[in-house]
Amino acid sequence: MKKKFALQIVAFVLVAGMLSGLYTYTDVFDEVENVIVRVTCLSCLKLDPKTELTFQFETATDEDQPGFVWDNITKGPIFLAFRADVCAACETMEPIVKDIFDVDFGITETFKKVVNYNNMNITFYHINIDHAKGEYREAFELYDKDNVKGVPMFTMITLGYNHGVIEPAYATAYGTLEGLTNSDLSIPINIQRKNILENIIENGMVLYNENKIGFNPK
Repeated sequence: MKKKFALQIVAFVLVAGMLSGLYTYTDVFDEVENVIVRVTCLSCLKLDPKTELTFQFETATDEDQPGFVWDNITKGPIFLAFRADVCAACETMEPIVKDIFDVDFGITETFKKVVNYNNMNITFYHINIDHAKGEYREAFELYDKDNVKGVPMFTMITLGYNHGVIEPAYATAYGTLEGLTNSDLSIPINIQRKNILENIIENGMVLYNENKIGFNPK
């Protein structure tokens, strides 16, 4: 019995030592913590804010629009679809987004394509916040107007009239859009979600056409 007990103690000490070594000399624990704390929190987010999908000029951080927006806004409106690696809600919305824009991309990709949507060019971006770098990753904070810090997040960027100046304006929607659906059981929920996103896109297109003539890009 004593021998067995001694072996158990030795085994415990060895395992504890190995775990301590991992914690001290590698970033494994940091990576696991990031996945569990940050990504899972985003993925299990149930908030679908009943936000008015109005276009606004000031970003959530009061910083300027990112460079890739200025580089592409003269081509037409811009649509950003944000997600994370582990995100059940993203898996629900991604097929809808792909169908709307007739695009295909991998989960982890920062993907860009200029698409023709109802005879207008729209620059489409898919941005995975777990892999994107630089201004693409920073754009998530810029357009998180309700400070939800959750994905999926969708942002339509267009042109608007701001006190005598034509400049980029944006509208952002979050999650699986239940807070914006009309609960009409006769219309499948994914059709309602698609209609909401298409309304955001089409409103952005109308604004763009109204304001593009007076736009002087940087």
